[in-house]
Amino acid sequence: MEIYQHNRTFQENSTVDNLGDLVWYLLPIVVTVPPMGLPMNAPVIRLLLGKPGICSTSEILTLNLALIDTLFCFMLLAEYIHFVCSQTVEAANFLAWGLNQAGGPMMLCLLSLDSYMAVCHPLVFLRLKNPNLRVSLCLVVNAFAASCCCLVKVNARFKWNVIMAILSTTTVTISTCNILILKSLRRSGPSRKDIHPVKKRAFKIVLTAFVLINFHYISPLVFYLLTQIFPEQFSAISIITCLCYLNVSVSSLIQPLSYLVRTKQLPRMRCHCGSSAKEETVVSV
Repeated sequence: MEIYQHNRTFQENSTVDNLGDLVWYLLPIVVTVPPMGLPMNAPVIRLLLGKPGICSTSEILTLNLALIDTLFCFMLLAEYIHFVCSQTVEAANFLAWGLNQAGGPMMLCLLSLDSYMAVCHPLVFLRLKNPNLRVSLCLVVNAFAASCCCLVKVNARFKWNVIMAILSTTTVTISTCNILILKSLRRSGPSRKDIHPVKKRAFKIVLTAFVLINFHYISPLVFYLLTQIFPEQFSAISIITCLCYLNVSVSSLIQPLSYLVRTKQLPRMRCHCGSSAKEETVVSV
């Protein structure tokens, strides 16, 4: 207990002393992520909302994930400006981090479960294909993510306990779905031509979620464990903090980019932008 109290006191003192450094450590994230994340998520939201009729179940979850990433970019900008003005420990606990590290992984987990049900249990999936069910699940996830953000803001000591529980659960769930879908695809036949397009799309969704969880969200957990085990060697606020949070924040622009590439919308957007630029040039001439 004395060692724990000493580690916590050491981290709190180092945090207070390094708040000025934290402003500069977070500056690269604020300069790069929101200006790139907002243009990436905007076309995804426009494409999904512009579709006639009811979207597929995975697109409902993807739309909600894009909205979470867009809100994260706006909150990150607003909270960083507030932190620069005040530079207090309370202002350093960004609500945006809780939204990104709780809402994003849970939505990726729902996408994986939805794809798993579509591939491995198609009859049950057809019975539960009502879009209202997906909308209700999105509302539950959003409410839970908002609760996590408020909990982190009130008491930052609960932050990593909540994040570790969420990331551990989502990682295990997504990995299990990925393995089960792979097994189902191997049973479809020795030739890839025998694989149904729905199964191919589901596998791409789960694989994307699996890569995002392991690449973007595991690094901050490893860094937190190192700061708890070796508090004198690993400061709570350092250049490693910037790299970890930059890695987490980049997920808000990698996810919409992967959707545009997966649905083959990115080349169309480039062609559309190129043709519009040519038309403007002709008109100006």
